[in-house]
Amino acid sequence: MTVNQLKWNALFVAIATLFACNGDQQPKETIDVVEPQVEIAVEEKTIEINGVEHFFTIKGEGDPILFLHGGPGLSHNYLLPYFDALAANYQLIFYDQRGSGKSAFPKDTTSINIETFVEDIEAIRKHFGKEKLTLIGHSWGSLLALHYGQKYPNNLTQLILISPAPTTSSHYEKMLSNMQQKRKEEDTKELVRLMMSKEFEKRDPETFAKAMKIGDKANLYDQTKVDKLYELHNYTEKTAGKFWLVSNIMEKNFFNYNITAEIDNISCPSIIIIGDMDNVPFASNQLLSETLKNTKLEVIQETGHYPFFEDPKAFSYTLNNFLNPEYED
Repeated sequence: MTVNQLKWNALFVAIATLFACNGDQQPKETIDVVEPQVEIAVEEKTIEINGVEHFFTIKGEGDPILFLHGGPGLSHNYLLPYFDALAANYQLIFYDQRGSGKSAFPKDTTSINIETFVEDIEAIRKHFGKEKLTLIGHSWGSLLALHYGQKYPNNLTQLILISPAPTTSSHYEKMLSNMQQKRKEEDTKELVRLMMSKEFEKRDPETFAKAMKIGDKANLYDQTKVDKLYELHNYTEKTAGKFWLVSNIMEKNFFNYNITAEIDNISCPSIIIIGDMDNVPFASNQLLSETLKNTKLEVIQETGHYPFFEDPKAFSYTLNNFLNPEYED
């Protein structure tokens, strides 16, 4: 692996997980996910969407909420436990995007692009027979949700954007600078060592997971909780390889872009929920909130890029209050 390859590979990991947060802050007490009071019907299934087998987890019944996971190249596993309370009133539809997680990698690699991801969402809407969807996107998933809304604004009920990826290439560069400044030196050295190893090159699951975890720990307000966060990330040689391929293919989309220049036709009710210690510049989310019509920006204190993980109680209140203004905790 050359120095240049190492530079770009590290960048791809940054794209996929958006490492952020200030490691010098004092950790807050962890709040466990509150278990739902009613039993939730859960169904796992594989559905062919636009010629590619996609893996789904479906919970509850009611108006549909479609979840768009981060990455590009991750899976929806890490989102599953934090939205169960919504399943009492909504049908929660989680899926792994094409080429990611348990979904198939397409034979035509050129179909790994934003346009096709958008058409996959539209095909999912039609498959489930829904006139409109509420979209919840996390990180990269928020950008994907915005791209969908730009093309199909009349098919949206609501947009919920959680810790959106940077909205412009300049904000993306600032995020990378913030990461470089805030990542601990020992973590950087270990991350480089792992990524230069033969095991990582072969996508050894244990080595790959260690590298992802070390990079992502800087994404948390309390970095000591990264092991708990990663209990839901299950890498195999196959899924690690797919993640790396998708990240490499998609990296060109994170340079010389400005999503806010394309979304002035989205008018459905929207909310942006971020952590105050997310490494994505606040200015990026402020620009997004000023561009999107009918939206509001909410900040969860003492959290990073995963506010639903670090403070599920405050996050749940914010989300439920948006979905139902009369909500009482």
